[in-house]
Amino acid sequence: MIRSMTGFATKNITLHFNETEKANITINLKSLNSRFFENTCKLPYALNALETEFIKMLKKKLRRGHVYLVIHMDNQNVFKGSVQPSISTVNSYLQAIETIKKETNVSNNLELRDILRLPNIFTLEEHGLDATSKKTLLEAVDALADDLIIAQEQEGAALKTDITTRVEHMQQEMSNIATESKKLIEKQKNTVNELTAQVDKENIDPQIATQLSSAYAFLDKIDIHEEITRFNSHIESLQEQVSSNKIDKGKRLDFTLQELAREINTITAKCSDAAISKLAINIKVELEKAREQAQNIV
Repeated sequence: MIRSMTGFATKNITLHFNETEKANITINLKSLNSRFFENTCKLPYALNALETEFIKMLKKKLRRGHVYLVIHMDNQNVFKGSVQPSISTVNSYLQAIETIKKETNVSNNLELRDILRLPNIFTLEEHGLDATSKKTLLEAVDALADDLIIAQEQEGAALKTDITTRVEHMQQEMSNIATESKKLIEKQKNTVNELTAQVDKENIDPQIATQLSSAYAFLDKIDIHEEITRFNSHIESLQEQVSSNKIDKGKRLDFTLQELAREINTITAKCSDAAISKLAINIKVELEKAREQAQNIV
């Protein structure tokens, strides 16, 4: 099973606070590629207290990626209570006014309308979420995370198909490289044998000796059997990872593809044959495309 890091899910719920007051809420959950788990939460002020719980829940389920949680609420007034006078503030103003009268001999009478113009003499209560509403919101985000996972798995199935196809192409090209390598080695062995046949053990021609030494060195250099074996071993490991039931596999796949890239680079460096180089380039192209896909996997 493969899960992509990208996906989107949305849900609408309604919170009922009493018989007349309610709030319609839209929850959007989106995830994008990231090396680790990251999060961005955009919540109404009244729901900020739930941010930590949302993040903990999403990290446990989604594991990796940049996750965006956006919640819209159409009626935040449901969290506002009644307006209350701040008696202590009013009394402070009145005491200050009396002091001003005594110190300045001002005797104008103070009326209610004058008091109402003073700042901060009223307070507005704000209600927090009740236990039922909190539970409803947490359950909604939890269910939305499950919906997002379904979307990620659907995209993951497409990624698996694409990577599997590219692996098959790489296997075929590596099989072709193995065939070309055998031909090249056989040709070089014939060259070595021809030069060896020309060697007079009692009177070795320096030019022939130099050619023979170079032929042996080249024969050793172009032997890429070990690299082909390691490449095929990494391919088998890659296929096992793609087919495994483990969820967290994106980084492991990427590391394995890097190892495959190292082996094909070594093959290219050791063997300068044109036919093998062409096949190696085809493998590099498939590897690069597979890495792009793997970097999108959880």
